[in-house]
Amino acid sequence: MLGPVKNGGLIIYITTPGCWGPMITPTIRGGHEVNVPVAVEGANVGDAVAISIESIIVRSKATSSGTDKPVDGAYVGDPFVAKKCPSCGEPWPKSRLEGIGLEAIRCEKCGSPSSPFRMVNGYTIVFDECRRIGVTVNEEVARRLAIDGYAWMDIPRNSKQFPVIIAAKADLAGLPTRLRPFLGQLGTVPSVDIPDSHNAGDFGTFLIGAPHKYAITEQQYRECITDGHLDIDSVREGAVLIAPVKLDGAGIYAGDVHAQQGDGEVAGHTTDISAEVKVRV
Repeated sequence: MLGPVKNGGLIIYITTPGCWGPMITPTIRGGHEVNVPVAVEGANVGDAVAISIESIIVRSKATSSGTDKPVDGAYVGDPFVAKKCPSCGEPWPKSRLEGIGLEAIRCEKCGSPSSPFRMVNGYTIVFDECRRIGVTVNEEVARRLAIDGYAWMDIPRNSKQFPVIIAAKADLAGLPTRLRPFLGQLGTVPSVDIPDSHNAGDFGTFLIGAPHKYAITEQQYRECITDGHLDIDSVREGAVLIAPVKLDGAGIYAGDVHAQQGDGEVAGHTTDISAEVKVRV
């Protein structure tokens, strides 16, 4: 953990996009990519920490999302966690990007497409300069944005993910929408080593008895997770989140900021973005 910060201290995160980018990146062992946790001075096991969200500033200029389909043979039990190259079988294969489209993600060992997911139907959306509204674009624009995906999504330099905008999807062009960013991930570190995306009451169940190294028991599921993966749009500016402390120091972490979302993720995903987040503990 970084820190510690004192009681009442301010933490500033530069977050990477969650969900799609980590999902399509074979080396990332989970469905998200979150910040290094920050310890809180005096926070001990059994305590709770109040996390106040002071601001969320959208950094991405565009993003992409849609419905997913796992690739047969590209994972062991869980395509979010236990990824492997469907051609050579290399686990969590180092991969490179050759062009655009999700099949452009190629295994460095054998050269075959290595992403464990495809986007069945999807869209590319661009935001105005003030990051207040967005509009989905046509295929021509989507392909142009995909070529410079890292810049359009403002992927932080320490991030390991491929930008999902390389998918160049445009099945829903010309749709305007307002932005109301919130945090899909915010909370404290669990007391068991699990993928960040599975630190949740629903996704966590997929780890019980799983056929990979991140398997947990039912007791660990009940006692160790902290449910930092909330994915509800009320976790936004002005909200206060009360999180359990399962490790000394608490370990406050953030990630998976969404540009907007309704009362749920009907398509399974929403608009993943990079952001600057300020929280006070």
